[in-house]
Formats: sequence, C-alpha cells, structure tokens
Amino acid sequence: MTRILAVLFVLIVTVAGCAQDTSKASDPGPMQTSTSTLEPITPAGIAAVVQELLGADQVAGFSAGGEDDTVAVEVRFPGAAKDILVVAVQIEGDAPVTSCADLSDRMTGPGACEESADGTILASGVGEAFSDENLSGSTVMAQSVNPGTGRVVFALYETYGKRGVLDPAALSAIVSDERLAALTAPTTNEAGARLDVDPAR
Repeated sequence: MTRILAVLFVLIVTVAGCAQDTSKASDPGPMQTSTSTLEPITPAGIAAVVQELLGADQVAGFSAGGEDDTVAVEVRFPGAAKDILVVAVQIEGDAPVTSCADLSDRMTGPGACEESADGTILASGVGEAFSDENLSGSTVMAQSVNPGTGRVVFALYETYGKRGVLDPAALSAIVSDERLAALTAPTTNEAGARLDVDPAR
C-alpha cells in the first residue's frame, strides 16, 4: 500500500513553491455546506462508495490503508488476483495542483484534464505499469482536486492483463463522487460498516 500511495503522490505532486499547510483538512464537496452533521471519512466509507459505483459483483474484497494525510482503501477484483485499485481521500494539506497545466507530462499514455465552473480539476489517463514484474499490464489514474475547498480524491488502478476491468471514465466517476471527502455524511460511513474491510497491511 505504501508504494502504491507513493505513486499516487507522484501523480499529484505539489506545484513547486506551493507550501503545504498540514493543519488544513480538505473540505466536503460543494453540496455539503454544513460541517455540523459531517464526520471524518473512514476506509469503510470509501469502500461503500466504490462498491456502489462498481457493483458488488465486481469487487472481491477491501483492505484499509492510507498515510498521515490520507484515508484510503485497496480494492481487489474477482478473477484478477494481482489487479488492484487504490482510492484515497486527502484529509490534511492544501490542494496539490491549481490547474490542468500543473499536470502536464505526468503520464505516458492518453489523458484528459478539465476544469469545471466551481474550480474542480478532473484529470485521468493511462500510463505504464509501475510494478517491476508487471511486463504486459498498465496503470489507470484519476484525480479530482478543488483548490478552493481543498477537496482532493485520487485513484490508481494497476492491471496485469492487456485489458483491465476499469478505464479512465470509471475512475473519474469514483473520484468525482462528492461523498468522498475528508468530511462526509454519517450515512457514508454507516454503509461501509456493513462491509468486510481488512485492516491496513
């Protein structure tokens, strides 16, 4: 998990000269305007959102993860023992990028980046596999960043096959889900409490 998160942070590397404020947690999505009824998101909460979006039959299991400034979940897939998806929510620090220009040349394959009216940056693309033993697979990455609110969600999927089960559009849908934020509605975590999420490894 640590290595995978390191690759994710390469994708969302901080813009040179932009200082990090680790006391500032990323804010909830734009539809969640009051923090009085919100709570910190958990790995199980992330798992619930991912399972809802992908479908329960597409998921073989979950493991909790994350670093000091992120909460994350690792997703496993049926019939693809080595394939892995990591979805992480930044819970501390400033937004790592401020425009699509900050993400240029981050991937070797086709990618896309767009900026919405509310300032959210949504980027996705395909790159080479990052595991040394993965000679024929690839990596799909996506991230949603709002520099104004501080909401940062990113995802990385590595497949060992020539064609994986997830594409950039699927990952973009995951990171764009407004329930994935440092502070989320209690119902998000409650839905995750019904899932079996393995402890962090």
